[in-house]
Amino acid sequence: MFRRLTWLGVGVVAGFGASKWVERKARQQLARYFPVSRLPLRAGSEIADRARDKAAGKILDLRIAVEGGRDAMAAKEAELRRQLGLAEAAGPDGLAHGHDHEGRRGEQQSRGRQFDR
Repeated sequence: MFRRLTWLGVGVVAGFGASKWVERKARQQLARYFPVSRLPLRAGSEIADRARDKAAGKILDLRIAVEGGRDAMAAKEAELRRQLGLAEAAGPDGLAHGHDHEGRRGEQQSRGRQFDR
């Protein structure tokens, strides 16, 4: 869990730094083409905002693709289990033993490899 939080923090810092870098570069380019008196006050941030919005859209597309892949994987696994007659018994919460709500194997399945994470 700490590893995920660490990478989340790294991602936030990198995203913020990248947006500021893009804003600075956009301001430099605008300064090359417009005299200082005609330079809009927040023109660079508009470009950075558009770039940030595009990046957020790509992240959403990636999340949708990953979710679709997981759904397809679960459907294929269920189909194969039916074909082979290996249906897993569901637990009291309706989930297969050792799986969480998203179909991933839980921590109890690690078999002593806690240091590999």
